[in-house]
Amino acid sequence: METLRSDGKAVDVVVAKAIVKGDVVVAEGFFGIAMNDAASGDTIAIEVAQREHELVVGSGITAAKGAILYVSAAGVITNTNSDKAFLKVTVAKDSNNYVWGILLPQLTA
Repeated sequence: METLRSDGKAVDVVVAKAIVKGDVVVAEGFFGIAMNDAASGDTIAIEVAQREHELVVGSGITAAKGAILYVSAAGVITNTNSDKAFLKVTVAKDSNNYVWGILLPQLTA
């Protein structure tokens, strides 16, 4: 009997707000990067694989190489360790607020 259903690199979720491809998404217990644009209420695939991404973060976010960045329930990247661990920085934030990092595993907590 076949058991494999997917490669596990993306998950379909229903989003609660408009999303643009490349946005950080937190929905239905998952976090990841939007693979397409979507309107509120749409189902969208988000990448959840541990791959490297380039993201823009807020000017107040510190992001040295090796740092862990977090994501709030609203999909905002933070330095607040009470939010979900989201990304490990591989290239420190530059003067334009771009940072490179590897998505962290989905956690149950």
